[in-house]
Amino acid sequence: MKEENLALALLLVKKAGLYGKAMVSTSELANQTQFSQQSISRKLRELEEEGIISRNASNQGIEVFFTDNGRKELESFHLELREIFSGKKPVLKGKVVDGLGEGTYYTSIPEYKKQFKELFGIDLFPGTLNLEVDPSERRVFTSKKPVEVKGFTTKERTFGGIDCWPCIINGKAEAIAILPHRSNHPENVIELVASYHIRKKLKLKNGSIIGLANQ
Repeated sequence: MKEENLALALLLVKKAGLYGKAMVSTSELANQTQFSQQSISRKLRELEEEGIISRNASNQGIEVFFTDNGRKELESFHLELREIFSGKKPVLKGKVVDGLGEGTYYTSIPEYKKQFKELFGIDLFPGTLNLEVDPSERRVFTSKKPVEVKGFTTKERTFGGIDCWPCIINGKAEAIAILPHRSNHPENVIELVASYHIRKKLKLKNGSIIGLANQ
């Protein structure tokens, strides 16, 4: 969601609730904000295009309600504010699970290893650790601007970029949380890489629970 549309989204959710509906008009919303009717119309259109709300126009006005994606966006915003007011760094808890078996291959590719060395100063250990996490908590954790490992093309194929967040595991071990731009993982999974064998060093097994804090 665009930051400039957040205020309108909050006003709408006060009227409609997370799961209800509200009948509104651009003039009414303009009177309750500092925006013109034209700006309100544009913002409503943008919120709809982003999949935050759905709207139906009629003679009585505009019927508005929030989509599943819209509720997720607001939930992430709520969690992020809660972390800010608590004074704590965002912590993401995850359960160690098996991955797709592709981590060793991708983390061994020279072009990726070179960029991790340049960006983070580490020699990447071949392999990733997969964590099952709460999707809302993952969105808060990854709301911090990522460091991007760029995609590239070889003679064989094209490789996608990777969004990276340096982090601390259980308050003691440095690692990097990653979300590849091209991934088959669902929203409740995030991967970790490091300069060492994470499972072995931290004595982890499937089902182990760990916590990540942004650096």
